[in-house]
Amino acid sequence: MTVDLPAEWRGFAVACVVTLVVAGAARLARRARWGGPAVGLGLVTGFAAVLGVISASPRHLAERLPALVLIGLLAGLLASLPRPVLRVFGSAVGVVAGAWWMAGAPLHPPDLMRAAPQTLALAVAMTLLLLPRRDAGAPALIIGWAALAASLMAAAAPGPYAAFALAGMGALLAGGAFGAASAPASRLPLVLGLVGVAAVPVMARAAAADVAAAAAPGLALLAGPLLAGRIAGRAGPRLAAWLGPAVAAAPAVAAAFLLAR
Repeated sequence: MTVDLPAEWRGFAVACVVTLVVAGAARLARRARWGGPAVGLGLVTGFAAVLGVISASPRHLAERLPALVLIGLLAGLLASLPRPVLRVFGSAVGVVAGAWWMAGAPLHPPDLMRAAPQTLALAVAMTLLLLPRRDAGAPALIIGWAALAASLMAAAAPGPYAAFALAGMGALLAGGAFGAASAPASRLPLVLGLVGVAAVPVMARAAAADVAAAAAPGLALLAGPLLAGRIAGRAGPRLAAWLGPAVAAAPAVAAAFLLAR
């Protein structure tokens, strides 16, 4: 007996299963540190399931995304080492290598100069979302990925980008019960992947709806916690942690829908 899943949900299912297996095994073995990469591993396998391969060539934009989160996972493992200097170094390596890869992995000076604006923009976006925020935890990340999936569907962006966003949701939802998303080996690939999936439709066709869709996860992660703090007195801190990012991202999702019509 087999279960036929819609193509858009294949990455979601794979990411869920892998994350649950890794995080659950770490919990059973009473090795909390082993669960740190659980969400990152789920994300990598979920992204690979969307395309069926992790390409070593950055020729096509969509094919860059599985390798991007793999870069984030490896850099996150480096950042997970106990020394603070390695934590900073690993995060910096992940951002620089991830932005460079998404810009086409240029090697020669003329190509590096042509790709510099894209590389810099991607690196800045990744850095902003990686900055430590005590009030931005798993709820903001989950809403960010959900808002990205919804806005990409609303924008009718061609390509498997909504499937990538659903894979990110799957890894996060499965890891939420184990609190694994905050570990560097999971947070780095999550943030790099979020920026990459948001940016690729803009890089491909730069339609107004794509720009609105790309703004949705950034609003959820950056403005969402601020809104959550303001409504926490009325809704309670737990509900506000979810409502704040959702309210912050809603205008971008609506704009993506309207601009695509």
